[in-house]
Amino acid sequence: MASRIISKRGNNKGRHVSIQSLPTDLLAEVVATVASQSFLDLHNVKISCKDFLQATNHNYNYVLQKVSLDNFPLIQWFPNEKALTFLRRCEESENIEILFREGLREYFNYPNGNIGGLERLQIAAQRGHKEAMYVYGMLLLSSENHESRKQGIEHMRSLRMSKCIMSSRKKVQHLTKFLWKNNGMLVRNQIPLCKFKETCKGWRVKKGRWLLLDDEDDDIQLCEDCRWDHELEFFYQLFNIR
Repeated sequence: MASRIISKRGNNKGRHVSIQSLPTDLLAEVVATVASQSFLDLHNVKISCKDFLQATNHNYNYVLQKVSLDNFPLIQWFPNEKALTFLRRCEESENIEILFREGLREYFNYPNGNIGGLERLQIAAQRGHKEAMYVYGMLLLSSENHESRKQGIEHMRSLRMSKCIMSSRKKVQHLTKFLWKNNGMLVRNQIPLCKFKETCKGWRVKKGRWLLLDDEDDDIQLCEDCRWDHELEFFYQLFNIR
């Protein structure tokens, strides 16, 4: 970690600014950004510099709101007190990933999911959590309610614009390995979004399987309804919905 920041002026001469001269809030923002990428990186940045450690301690709740939990399984099969204490602190700090995970576990809980889980997913999605936007958007698209499906399309459009469909899909696919499949909360909507699926040129099938488009599909002129019908099929397969 560099111990100084070089700020260039119009005369192209560098001015050295020590970390000690930077405000604590700015250092905390740096730490929070690092933490959002990896919990292990948070640990490393704290031990790399006393100033970063102090900034973390002074703004710990804010850092915990942002910290990534990718290093922690969705379900703590072999919990230890240290990990549980850390996760409880994250929950108390309103960590958005915790909110998403709790919503996912509650909604797909066996034998009957909890509608409160859907509310948690909605809140996490509204706060910009990409995987929550994906799951909540897909659940809305699977609804039989027309207005709900329209809302689902808006969520998925936002993800598509930010090029996050594939990354969100992969993470959700990994997490769903630890969830109960087909608990009755998710039901296949037999009515496709595209009303012209038999003739629409945007409907593509490959070797009898749905063709899953990646984030670069914006360069391909497809029917948008077909795009989400493809994604829905993949989502149903995740939860063994026939």
